[in-house]
Amino acid sequence: MNRLTLLSLLKRLVGLRSTLATPYTYHPGDVVVEDFSEFSSIPLTDVCSRVSACHRLIGDEWKEVGGETSARQSAQFYEISQNFIFDTLSANARPEMVIDKLNRFDPMILDAINSHCGRHLLDFGGGIGVFCEIAARMGKQVYYMELPGLAFEFAAWRYKKYRLPVSMIEAKVDRIDIPGQYDIVYTDAVVEHLPPVVQAEAVEALAGAVRAGGLLVLLIDLSGPSDDAPMHYDVDISGLHRLLDRAGLNCDRGVSSFCSLWRRSGESKNRQL
Repeated sequence: MNRLTLLSLLKRLVGLRSTLATPYTYHPGDVVVEDFSEFSSIPLTDVCSRVSACHRLIGDEWKEVGGETSARQSAQFYEISQNFIFDTLSANARPEMVIDKLNRFDPMILDAINSHCGRHLLDFGGGIGVFCEIAARMGKQVYYMELPGLAFEFAAWRYKKYRLPVSMIEAKVDRIDIPGQYDIVYTDAVVEHLPPVVQAEAVEALAGAVRAGGLLVLLIDLSGPSDDAPMHYDVDISGLHRLLDRAGLNCDRGVSSFCSLWRRSGESKNRQL
């Protein structure tokens, strides 16, 4: 085994993926997959086939995009991809799947969110919006933030279908700009999709969005680029955590790991944005 292969293996062992790489198998009750079939008018059998083949489909799209730089290639990929949403569906087929995942990562995550006295929660890079659904059913006042596109439209459609009071925030394509501050800021499997210089900008913006007494839940895939995820970047998690420390947040759990909980000192106040 050569050194590069060994390093890749070690990164995978240390940086447990937020999205599961195991092949998808449909089960009745995979309500988010069923909803996407209804939303898109794609037959359920075809949706399930695309979810199962998502890594191959994404790899083919990535090769077709090209670009002068990896950052430009990433930007073009997310603009044109018709298959990335199927990768997201594979790990978010039903809310219970997300809850089980978070409990495997750290059983304190959902407890910390649910027990926090503050109500205002931001999901930065909310994808197809399943975590926001979970938080809204906890009674939180939820703000979903995502780039415009298919995932944003599907999430909005589901919130309307289930009458969930989730506020939609359309993210800027050209810069990190988080409006307001929140009692709880949550982000899962987002930072690794950003070039390293933008990773630092995003983490600093996330820190700035946490109110006094607030909580930051930071989940980052540390396994780096791979055949399954060619659009991922390597992440200096220790460096990003140092930025959070310098921004005045204290790490409750998971320092220098892929799954961490942070708090800003002070009294949390339940007030409108």
